[in-house]
Amino acid sequence: MAEFTQGIENLQAAIASCEQASAALAAAEAAEAAKAKTDIDATLASFHEVSGKFFMKTMMSVPPTKACKTEAAAVATLAEEENWPGLPTAVEKLQKATKALVTKAKMDGTTIT
Repeated sequence: MAEFTQGIENLQAAIASCEQASAALAAAEAAEAAKAKTDIDATLASFHEVSGKFFMKTMMSVPPTKACKTEAAAVATLAEEENWPGLPTAVEKLQKATKALVTKAKMDGTTIT
């Protein structure tokens, strides 16, 4: 049964990393930090939106959630290190991974029998 929860665990780890990054960015005064915080908060909203989807309980959710987990951890690390030049690229990668996850979670065109 553990493999069926791996997607959910990955998503929870991504959410935790994004919350950590958002908290670190809230105290920062750099312009890059303010934009990144806005983008990360939008990503968090997307994660919470898909967290209850049936897709998250399937094996198909593991690769996209793992990508989100990896990218979110990278963003959190950069935010905590105050690496402002590297932050926009990392946030962009996180947004791309999040978009892929949301698209797959909607399961458009998928019939469950």
